[in-house]
Formats: sequence, C-alpha cells, structure tokens
Amino acid sequence: MVQIHVLGPMTVFDEQLEPVVLAPKPRRLLALLAVNADRAVSVNSLMQELWGSNPPRTATATIQTYIGHVRRTLAEALRVSVAEVAEEILVTEGGSYLLSTARVALDITEYERLAAAGSAAVQRGEFVQGSDLLRQAVALWRGPALVNVEAGELLGARIVHLDESKLCAEEQRVYADLQRGAHHTLVPELTELTARHPLHENFHRHLMLALYRSGRRAESLAVMRRLRSRLVEELGLEPSPFLVQMEQDILRGEPSLDGPRLGAADRCAGRSRERTAVQSLVHRLPRPAMQPTG
Repeated sequence: MVQIHVLGPMTVFDEQLEPVVLAPKPRRLLALLAVNADRAVSVNSLMQELWGSNPPRTATATIQTYIGHVRRTLAEALRVSVAEVAEEILVTEGGSYLLSTARVALDITEYERLAAAGSAAVQRGEFVQGSDLLRQAVALWRGPALVNVEAGELLGARIVHLDESKLCAEEQRVYADLQRGAHHTLVPELTELTARHPLHENFHRHLMLALYRSGRRAESLAVMRRLRSRLVEELGLEPSPFLVQMEQDILRGEPSLDGPRLGAADRCAGRSRERTAVQSLVHRLPRPAMQPTG
C-alpha cells in the first residue's frame, strides 16, 4: 500500500516505506487529489489549481501528461502495472479524476476519522475518550499542511480548512480536559497556545479558567488585561461578552467556575480575532460546537 502524508510536508512512500519523488507540478496535482480522496476532481478544477484563470491552450493535454506521470510513479511504488493503477487507484471518471483509498493510505483520512470520533465523544460527555481521540488526531500533524507544495486557489482553501479543523480539534480537546478536571496540567499548554494564537479568545478563556481553578486568580485576571490591551491596540475592539462575563465571575469568585461544566460555548467555537481580522469578519459571540469534516 502506498502512503501519502499531507499533514505537514507532502511525502509519498512506497510499500517498503521508501520515499517517492515527484516533480513539483505532478506533486501539486496529486496533493489536490489526495485531499479530495474518493471524490472526483474535475479537469477544470485541476486547471484552476495549476494555472488559475489563465490556463495555457495545452492545459488539458498537460494535465493528461501529469496524470500519466503520477500513475507511473504509483505503479512503480506498488509494483503493479500502470493499467491497474488507472483502473483501481487513479481512476478517470468522465471529465474528472479520482484517487481511490483502496490501496492508498492517507494521514488526512485517519485524522478526520479520529477528529470526528473525538468530537462526537465530547458531545456525548465522554470527555476522557474524546480527549484521547482528539489528541491522537492532532498528533498526526508533522507541521503546516502541504508546506512543501506551492498551493494554488483550491489547495490554498483546503489548507485553510485543515488548519481550522486542527485548531478546532485542539480547542475541543482542551475543553474535554477541563471538563475532567485537568486544569493544572493545561496551564503550560494553554500558555503556549495563547502565545501562538494571541487573539484567540476561547484559548484565553480556557487559560483564565485553568489558572483560576489552580488557585491563581491574579494571573487569571492578568490574562484578560493583556488580551484586552491587544484587541484594542490591534483591532480597536473590546473583548467579547462571554470573556467579560468570565472576568466578572472571577472577580466575584462565582462558585459555578469551580465545577466541571462550562456549557456549549466552551466547545469548539473558533474564537480567534487573529483569523477574523484577516478575513475582515469579527464574530462577537461563540458559535455552536462543530467539528469540521473533510
């Protein structure tokens, strides 16, 4: 079985786990097929990815050449004929191509399976199992998705989707760990997460709660002060109402903060002003929990 990894640098391994080399354009084409595995990708989509809105007149023939190159590479990796690859693995469907997972193992497929199962477990209140599954899902990442592939419009959008999915999985796992009382062990991790995502409001909220439950109320309030200063200076925005409420609850010593449950707002809500500032969209309230799927 061939292995294709996309959660990090794109790598292809043959059945002996030896790396397989592909030229940049065929590798980019295979990357788009891999992140859409078991789904047909039209020739027009492949043109859009490779050349944007200005494909050459020879685009269709060039794509056929690239497909042939990928098929030969997969055939060599699997020790089978090119015809067998064309029939069972990289299949032509009308004006589209489809990469079948029948004989190809993809890290993205395993990631999405684990992330969906972990999210479902958290939604059912099975926090230990959910945390474990989500941790396994995130552990499959070896760096930014497809970091060694020059992404066009379609791959770029898919990479953004994957990054959002990973962030959501991390947030849901933190939520599950808070629910099972692991606040002491979460403080160092959340300190790092808030440094990496300085405008992500839910990570800051989780850090505030973890610090408060660890008997570090002054440090918890300092997290809010730093976030408020950054939001005002960089975006001209005040913190979202749910964060302001958290701050007031901490100041009052609200007894409910000592309990394990926080409510649906603390599940994956994508509270990142960093992302929304780039996208020119600022969501001021948490969205319902949802794990992105492929």
